[in-house]
Amino acid sequence: MGRRAFVFLSVLFFTTIAAGCQDGTGPGEFVVTGHIQNNTQAPIPADARLLAVWGVSSGTPDYSYVFGEGTIDRIRGTFQIRFDQAPPLAALNAGEVGVALLVATTNQSWTDGDSLGSSSDYSGVIGLTGQHAVIFMRSDTAAQLCGWCATFGQGYSVGVGVEVPDEVFDIFVPASRSSPVLIIDDLASIKVVNWT
Repeated sequence: MGRRAFVFLSVLFFTTIAAGCQDGTGPGEFVVTGHIQNNTQAPIPADARLLAVWGVSSGTPDYSYVFGEGTIDRIRGTFQIRFDQAPPLAALNAGEVGVALLVATTNQSWTDGDSLGSSSDYSGVIGLTGQHAVIFMRSDTAAQLCGWCATFGQGYSVGVGVEVPDEVFDIFVPASRSSPVLIIDDLASIKVVNWT
């Protein structure tokens, strides 16, 4: 994996072992649920959408790729997203490893297959799962691409970020698919896993 910053996070921030068992899944439906932590105390906009935004840093330039849309339940303070097929190769690092933050946005123009770069409009982003990500390993080869990759099974999983003492980059470890927290806040106030 490259050491360049994930463009989505660079743009938003201007630089920028959990409980649970290994949860890799092969073909079939993979459902991720979690709760919303609204630090703003303001109502979540009615037009807010939940999208999976995959960070790709294995090529040049870095970019983000939209694949997957879920639902936000404002009354219960929860969210859900379902995946019933593998991400496109364009969403994966080296065609093998996928890492997606779940993003709350009022931007209605983003759709599956959109590639987002430094010139994209991120103004509608109101929150994200800063410490949790949906992880996808396309094949057994994926385990060789990064140190933490081997802890995840083939297919979809959920990972939580862990800081490694004396290391520049954080790692992901397997977490429950119901553990992610969607934080609604000023983006500069959300701590994000620095995995690449």
